[in-house]
Amino acid sequence: EVVLLSSSPGNLMRRLHRAYGPERLRNVRASRVDYYHQHDVDTWHDQLGSLGLGGRDAVFLNLAALAGPVSGKPDAMMAVNYKAPMAAARACERLNFGHWIQSSTQATKAERAGQVPYSRWKQMCDFSLARMPELPVSILTVGLLYSKDDLMVGQRGAVLNMIDLTLLPLTPIMGNGLAPLQPLEVDDAADRAAWLALAEPSKRPVQSQGAGSEGWTRLVPARRRAETLRVYDAVGPETLTMLELMRSFARLNGRELVPVHVDYRNFERMLNVASLGNLNRQFVSLLRSEQDTPRKPLVGDPAVFEALLGPGAKLTRLGDVQTPASRRSFPWLRTIRWALKNYRVIEPSISLGVEIVAAHLAAQLQLEAPAPAPPTPAPRPGPSLVLGEGEYSDKWYATRLVFGAGFVGLLIGGGIYFGQEYGETFFYDIVLPSLGSYAPREAGPDATIVESADVDALEKPRRFLRRYSTSRLWTDTPTGGPPGTPSEGEIAPHVPRQFKWEGPPDGPRTGGDDPPGHVG
Repeated sequence: EVVLLSSSPGNLMRRLHRAYGPERLRNVRASRVDYYHQHDVDTWHDQLGSLGLGGRDAVFLNLAALAGPVSGKPDAMMAVNYKAPMAAARACERLNFGHWIQSSTQATKAERAGQVPYSRWKQMCDFSLARMPELPVSILTVGLLYSKDDLMVGQRGAVLNMIDLTLLPLTPIMGNGLAPLQPLEVDDAADRAAWLALAEPSKRPVQSQGAGSEGWTRLVPARRRAETLRVYDAVGPETLTMLELMRSFARLNGRELVPVHVDYRNFERMLNVASLGNLNRQFVSLLRSEQDTPRKPLVGDPAVFEALLGPGAKLTRLGDVQTPASRRSFPWLRTIRWALKNYRVIEPSISLGVEIVAAHLAAQLQLEAPAPAPPTPAPRPGPSLVLGEGEYSDKWYATRLVFGAGFVGLLIGGGIYFGQEYGETFFYDIVLPSLGSYAPREAGPDATIVESADVDALEKPRRFLRRYSTSRLWTDTPTGGPPGTPSEGEIAPHVPRQFKWEGPPDGPRTGGDDPPGHVG
């Protein structure tokens, strides 16, 4: 029997019934759990016991993971990756469970594993599980998961997936793009996790503490739990750089990748405000640590994990994945909604766009420039000016300077233009009326002088706003005037509203009463 624990068991079972049918799910049921708040051992103990779970044949497979922050839940990653799993594990130990399978991450081996919340909480959970004396534990340090059917990497993003960046005309590559990744197909991971759940714990193969296992040797001091603890490098069969990974997914989507190497700074500023799907601040920090570390990054050894299903079972290579029938398209609408909802990302996003274009143009100019005559002088220390697969140009300060200077120039130019355009009007139509009587500069000899005291003080700014919101006002020019003269009731531009025309000297006006709201 299989009991699925989910925060939304109804939706989960409905999707499973739609995919597999009721016949295959006769022995499957679901129960609701809350990893955000369910952190005490007694609650887990009573819930699992009430479901009839316990004994040496019971296995708990923990696949819960949260790689990025959740809005409104400041401690979400700690709750999902550490507190809730440890409470459930201690409850399983009290119920005499026969096996606990933990889905961990290769990020626990990174240089900054203790600085990034996601890898820190996963590492603490692994450490605590390794020291539970009565509960057999298998820890899978999973690499970067991807789906060959959906062409997605990692957890499904609510806005976009990291691979969607390859669908842009210019794809930003953070840093030098040389971070080592070992992508693992999600079906391969699921098949081997299911095999561990069905296997006798004592029959599990042992991965030696050799190359690639430095990150978890400290979990087992002096081999104290060598008979009950197993740790596997659940990674793919090939090691790719970030640039190679993006190029492979661009090929699967029928596109040619145009990479542009950029600095981390704009990405970090943008993701500090809000995560962009499964592209979050945690991922950028881990990527930066693996690319900029002076030591050689650690990679996993998948040999034992690959052989769990037998000597003939092989892990899927990304290069062997066939192009699917349906290809991905960039989610422009969801991205725009995300930017409008998190408006503080707009400024760093614009800066990132400027940096991408500037770096691409600089690379194109250098490619077109003639090669310098030998001998070539030794390069100066600092970021390289040549944009290649192993190099990148840090144009952060230059792009910020250009963008800032352009913005300031726009403000100054706009201020000069509008000041010249409306300064005279403001002086004659707003300032002078507030000082007393005046003769209107646009009125003829037949105009009536209006005392400022006769006009409501609040009406003057209203008239000014109405004037320049419409740019056309009522006129009392008589019907039958010279060509181009507005007829009765017509609107004429740029006539001050605070003056009432008395009509021509040769007769009364024929326009009738003043229009409603006309100020005399």
